[in-house]
Amino acid sequence: MPYCIQDDLLKLIPERDLADITAEAGDIPDATVVAEAITAAGGEIDSYLGKRYQVPLAPVPDQVKALAVDLTLYRLYSRRSLAPEVRRQRYEDAIRFLKDVAQGRAVITGATGLEEPSVQQEVTEVSSAERVFSREKMRGW
Repeated sequence: MPYCIQDDLLKLIPERDLADITAEAGDIPDATVVAEAITAAGGEIDSYLGKRYQVPLAPVPDQVKALAVDLTLYRLYSRRSLAPEVRRQRYEDAIRFLKDVAQGRAVITGATGLEEPSVQQEVTEVSSAERVFSREKMRGW
């Protein structure tokens, strides 16, 4: 299940711009290229969130959808080496946030966390014979 769809991208950029960065010719965005970028962005998100959450996330939190849009748009612009500064910055911010989530410094609201593995402590008992040499027994040697 993708974390965003083409319509989510079109809320941030015009259809003509999406066509320019995805299609080889024409005014219509290449849906296959868009879908591949969305899938790649989802995989990148899962690689970070998988340390703390059960992935893929369903339902998709708004926070994750926004991250997916930022990652996808950066990937699409980068195809043409045209990534505007704002897209690069949003991509870097998204990755920084995902790293924080993976390290437990940030959370995804509404996502289901992984169960913590149960930790069993083993207790080891050691016994031995009485000491043959001690400070008391060695006095005067």
